[in-house]
Amino acid sequence: MTAEDVVQDVLLQLVSSPLKSDVIAPAHYLLRLVKNQAMDHVRRTKREQGIFVEDKAVGCSSGYGNPEECMRQCQAYSAIQKAIGAMSPRTRMFYERHYFDEVPQKVIAREAGVSPALVCGLLREAHTSCLDAVGAEDHQLPACARAAAKRNEEKYQ
Repeated sequence: MTAEDVVQDVLLQLVSSPLKSDVIAPAHYLLRLVKNQAMDHVRRTKREQGIFVEDKAVGCSSGYGNPEECMRQCQAYSAIQKAIGAMSPRTRMFYERHYFDEVPQKVIAREAGVSPALVCGLLREAHTSCLDAVGAEDHQLPACARAAAKRNEEKYQ
């Protein structure tokens, strides 16, 4: 709050409840109003600073989250790219137009000269394959863990 805001608040107070005729020294009264308003502002600011503590680490952290999450997202993106690459050209075109370009299924069907049910079925299969690819990547063991599991299987057979 600036000095102008304090003065404006005092003027609003005076407009809403004008000075009474029994005030002997109006200038002193106005000065007291301004001083009280300024003190209220200082108290309010101190209280708010105590409530809303600024985080000193803002700007020190990465915008990408933790490294594990970033790696997981990169793996998921790679898995989706592979799944989309494995689709037939027509299904891939339908999938990309619907999910990336936000073209409605009815429009895709009309432009391709096929039924909306066919487009819906192909999109469902394509989306399921992408979800399965992300799930498979998510649950895939690291190479060292796979090797250890294989050794344990061989040992107990």
